[in-house]
Amino acid sequence: MGILFQGVFAWSDPAIDAIDAGASAAASWIGTLLPTGLLRDVIVDGVLAGVAGTLVFVPQITVLFLGISVLEDTGYLARTAFLIDRVMRMAGLPGKSFVPLLSSFACNVPGIMAARTISSPADRMVTMLIAPLMTCSARLPVYAVVIAAVFAGSAPVLGVLSLGGLILTGLYLFGVVLALIAAFALRRTFFQGESAPLLLEMPPYRRPRLGNVFRVVWRRVRHFLVETGAVIVALTVILWALMTFPHTALPATERAPLQAKIHATATGSVERSAAESNLKHAEQRYQLEHSAAGHMGKAIEPLIQPLGFDWRIGIGLIGSFAAREVLIPVMGQVYGRGADSENEDEMNAAVGDSLVRFSGMTPLVGLSLMVFFAVAMQCMSTIAVLRRETQSWKWPIFSVVYLNGLAYLLSLIVYQGGRALGYA
Repeated sequence: MGILFQGVFAWSDPAIDAIDAGASAAASWIGTLLPTGLLRDVIVDGVLAGVAGTLVFVPQITVLFLGISVLEDTGYLARTAFLIDRVMRMAGLPGKSFVPLLSSFACNVPGIMAARTISSPADRMVTMLIAPLMTCSARLPVYAVVIAAVFAGSAPVLGVLSLGGLILTGLYLFGVVLALIAAFALRRTFFQGESAPLLLEMPPYRRPRLGNVFRVVWRRVRHFLVETGAVIVALTVILWALMTFPHTALPATERAPLQAKIHATATGSVERSAAESNLKHAEQRYQLEHSAAGHMGKAIEPLIQPLGFDWRIGIGLIGSFAAREVLIPVMGQVYGRGADSENEDEMNAAVGDSLVRFSGMTPLVGLSLMVFFAVAMQCMSTIAVLRRETQSWKWPIFSVVYLNGLAYLLSLIVYQGGRALGYA
């Protein structure tokens, strides 16, 4: 199991990086072919971004189902379910839920797809509904930026343990415990009844048949691309439109001094590049602030203020619906800092600094934000794959409502409880 999930989490990275590089190259190439305008923006920032957002999951899905198919064909997967069954039944789940839930630590999308190995419809549904509570890798950039922004200067615990490291470990454990509690609750409300007994005919150990393995992997990948991909592309285009329209130009009073700095520097100099970058960031910030998503962020500010969030973080929450890790580049655009930086560490540092300076992020607000992200359903790819696996919009909508509602409640308890105890 460790080797399998190491493969899902790490060995698929070169293929994912290659897809990202290919998507960037394709976007640049198409950008040079099409004239500047709405059509190019729709194709590059909407459709192509959605296609790339679909293809980027293919390496993880391929590795996961390749490993599962091999284990199943050898006869080992049945024994895995048997070994873990007693532990899982404490939360009302069968042993077969182990693989999908553990897979979700890498990414919720292949984890939910892996629930197909569960024969009981109720057990399969509960497993899919709690899988998003596993701390997937997409949450790590958010945790890293917030921890670095508000906890980096904290004294070590017991003189040797990093407070940030302990918080990160706690967030992982928090997700696991919450998932088991949610499974227990779902099993006694919407999916009442005893979990299906584990009836297994232990197959003999045997050499896997490569033909069977590759057929299973191909079917899974094809279904994901055809069924889920269309939903991901559509949602990406919608989110892009919300962050792009209406077009709003930077006011002349703000543009003039920035342009003056550009004209006052020599062509090709470092100072001129910095001045041009500042103008571009200001345009991005102003456009995003006055877009439909920006207005939505300001509209929800009264709702999220009790959590310690302002309208800027509200825009980030809306933008991160595309994928959780998108919060960082979106916040970079909101603050006009580091959004197009080629150095990820520099961008993260700039965003973290801005969160403290402009949004007044304190350790308590940072903890509230991380708790929200640990629970909330903010991944349209996960929603799309839930729609594909359940053949209905009922359960994806239920998942969004119950997870985001729970995230709001827990974040509220953390922030207001902390304030009541005297923490800022």
